[in-house]
Amino acid sequence: MTEGRTSLRALIDKWVGRTATSPIRVIRHGDARSRRYVHVSLLRSQSAHMIFFFRHDDGSRNVFPPETQRPAMT
Repeated sequence: MTEGRTSLRALIDKWVGRTATSPIRVIRHGDARSRRYVHVSLLRSQSAHMIFFFRHDDGSRNVFPPETQRPAMT
């Protein structure tokens, strides 16, 4: 893969680690306010953790949303 482009599975492994006892589920994915996202949930020791991954214009996924396009004069 090119720099900045990592699979969603690799990002989840990076953030939470991979274990057989902690199921990870994709709860929702979509396009909210022109921000493509994936909502991931994992259960660990009777508590739920949720992470949102946003896709940026360069194809990378991050836990922070991309910057909003602002009007500019040309």
